[in-house]
Amino acid sequence: MMRDLPALLCVTVAAAALGCRAMTEPALPPLDRDSGHVAEWLDSHRDQPPMVRAFVQRMPKGADLHNHLSGAVYAEAYVKWGAAANYSLDPATNALIPPGSHAPGMIRLRDVLEDSTAYSKLIDHLSTRNVAYAGQSGHDQFFQTFGEFGSVSWNHGADMIARLASRASDEHIQYLELMVTVHSESMDAALKADTSDLREALGAAGSSTPPAQPDFAKALGRLDQLGLSHWIEEGRASLETMSRSARSKLEQGDGGRDVDIRYLQQSNRVLEPEQVFAQLAFAFALAEEDPRMVGINLVAPEDNRVALRDYTLHMRMIQFLGRRHPGVRVALHAGELTLGLVPPSDLRFHIRQAVEIAGARRIGHGVDVFYEDRSFEILEHMRDDRVAVEICLTSNDVILGVEGRSHPFLHYREAGVPTVLASDDAGVSRIDLSNEYLRAVRDYGLGYEDLKELSRNSLEYSFIPGDSLWEATSPFTMVEACAGDEPGADDCTPACRAFLDSSERAAQQWRLEAAFAEFERLPWLQPSAE
Repeated sequence: MMRDLPALLCVTVAAAALGCRAMTEPALPPLDRDSGHVAEWLDSHRDQPPMVRAFVQRMPKGADLHNHLSGAVYAEAYVKWGAAANYSLDPATNALIPPGSHAPGMIRLRDVLEDSTAYSKLIDHLSTRNVAYAGQSGHDQFFQTFGEFGSVSWNHGADMIARLASRASDEHIQYLELMVTVHSESMDAALKADTSDLREALGAAGSSTPPAQPDFAKALGRLDQLGLSHWIEEGRASLETMSRSARSKLEQGDGGRDVDIRYLQQSNRVLEPEQVFAQLAFAFALAEEDPRMVGINLVAPEDNRVALRDYTLHMRMIQFLGRRHPGVRVALHAGELTLGLVPPSDLRFHIRQAVEIAGARRIGHGVDVFYEDRSFEILEHMRDDRVAVEICLTSNDVILGVEGRSHPFLHYREAGVPTVLASDDAGVSRIDLSNEYLRAVRDYGLGYEDLKELSRNSLEYSFIPGDSLWEATSPFTMVEACAGDEPGADDCTPACRAFLDSSERAAQQWRLEAAFAEFERLPWLQPSAE
């Protein structure tokens, strides 16, 4: 029995599976398994970036699994929303000032919209556009933007979701896992009160009588007393309100209704331990209760002083809560570091602990893997246990200065570790997911079959519930129920139809195969007649 699809309207996956019909456009010629002509087209144009861009823009890309809701929105939208809400701009700092706090010398944000110079400067400030002239590192410029547009983004969750769904549809992305922060006002209030008992139980820095080992069970019991179950009710209601509003906007808009959206509840790793533990406990419980929330993640700079100090403690928190909620999937930012940003001692263990202690099924970034102790063992573990790494090429370039052959992307692939391409914070970085596929072709020489593998991986390693369409992924081999069927075909056998009806994941993967078949029959990709 399929779980209820999320309220975000997305594609009618169940209907597509029931009829083995993933396309609503007019019938196309018979499917052709041979995609060699598409590979040849890409190879013959790989030295022409504009042509490659057109190719990857139109190519089906499955999913974007690593993207932050607020960071994915372009600064232009925040300025527009802030102006409509009567925000002001402090010209000395370029900070956005909420209504009611206007002071002498500040400029109404709506007036900035009429001043091209001020507007352009503000867009630079709220993103990494023209980062070479920002007066600070790409790392600092990147992370400071979130505090600048945060007060505007807070009130526009549904607008942001609708925008990202529309952009994904334009890029031929069919599934998104968005990192969001669903709040509970009661939890926020409780954590502002005295939480010294939580701190004591966790053995956190500054505890007066820390236990020999953190007492996570005691800390969780204290959260139950403070009202954890009520916080979850508030969180689910908040998620429902945001989803319903986003669905309404999508219904009224021009696109995005064909994109399936789920969420990862994020917790902030730079807070004090009792706050991080409470957020994680809330995240795990929320993900267990609401099928729209398919997993959890930790966010904020991994090189932050507190994040480094408490890294192992955070991994143990997740291990404890994961055992209490075994059905909740874990994706973690780990190894978003490089030599010089932090001392060598902080490069030795983050990815390993995320996998071995916290049980992460996907690693976000993973850039410092070859600085880690026994790095080749980590690669083997990830390969054998099918732990995927989310590769964010532009983000790693801007924040860490790691690009090209200095990036471990190809080494992950050569080691057999599952890889997916992701956008991270497309709005802040001024990119989209197609740009990351372009970089993969331009910087790493990937061909069409490589790109197709990355696209398929994005659904294979998503947290969509249900069995996979693929019995094996190297090479991709369909499960027995569909082994005699043409991937993505309109018509399939009763056994395959029943299998697709039973699995949301397989239905999405079948839809991707239909999209590939359509793509590979596009006239401009066909060999020219000679």
